[in-house]
Amino acid sequence: MQIRKTLFSVLLMLMCLCAKGQRQILLLDSDTRKPIKNVTVSVDKGKAVYSNAQGFVSIPLSFDTIRFSHVKYSPEMLLQTEVRDTMVLFPIEHMLPEVTVSELAPEIKGLIKGWVAKAAAIGAANAPKGIASFDFAELIDFRKRRDKKHLKKAKEVLSKWDKKKEEAEK
Repeated sequence: MQIRKTLFSVLLMLMCLCAKGQRQILLLDSDTRKPIKNVTVSVDKGKAVYSNAQGFVSIPLSFDTIRFSHVKYSPEMLLQTEVRDTMVLFPIEHMLPEVTVSELAPEIKGLIKGWVAKAAAIGAANAPKGIASFDFAELIDFRKRRDKKHLKKAKEVLSKWDKKKEEAEK
């Protein structure tokens, strides 16, 4: 009986040593939410491990960075604090290619300069006389002008109704 307890204790300690320092992560497809197998996972540029058929991969508990890569999915490089127990990878077909903007086209520059000049002219015309103030947001607020027109029209309609009401009372 004593041998059984000792053997059980040794076996339990060995199991704890094997499991210590490991973490399981599930890798899923963002569209289908199905597990992804054969995802290459490397921790701190160390030896790579691969996810199994159920999408699980074992990684160490402590690391600085982790990299997930697969032929069909966009590669991910994350810090330890960003890693969750379930990670979602995005298929490459849904990713846009990298876009580099070097300079604005001359036509766009001309349009922007025209808009700025027009905005400045409108601002100068609408500026209060006396202490000058400038509200750029008011220049691009087209609702204010529209609302003024609607308010004027509503006042006209209400005044007509008032006149009809007065005539009906006489």
